[in-house]
Amino acid sequence: MAIYTSRFSNPELKSCKYTAIQISTGKPRWKLGYPLSGEIKSLAPYGVFNKFTGDEFNAEYIKRLESYGVNKIMNDLQKYGDCGKDVVLLCFEDITKPGQTCHRAIFSDWWLKKTGVKITELYDPSHDDINGSPNKNDAQGKPGQLSLL
Repeated sequence: MAIYTSRFSNPELKSCKYTAIQISTGKPRWKLGYPLSGEIKSLAPYGVFNKFTGDEFNAEYIKRLESYGVNKIMNDLQKYGDCGKDVVLLCFEDITKPGQTCHRAIFSDWWLKKTGVKITELYDPSHDDINGSPNKNDAQGKPGQLSLL
């Protein structure tokens, strides 16, 4: 099973080829066009979102991740990995926009440092016109493969 990150409004998710998991503090208020399979609260920025910004946000979110630890987060991810589809961790931000950042990118960096597993952004066809060519995942590196530590 591969792990990706993305935003709720990524049209690729409507293919229903993925297990879509919420990692945000709130849910979309619009019809998604695909099912959400659950939520991983350990990855959501509860207690950090709208309280901190910039480097302080990053540091506080990393503290939150550290408080849960790799094993707890791995167990949370594994529950959804058993569904048989690649997992996509979702929140709202479009991190392709200049200056836009997101906790899912912080999580991906933290996870790489802790496990050696790279988590990439899911292909988003709505960005093909913006970038001039498809942003397929294989151009970004292989997605993280989840296996028990």
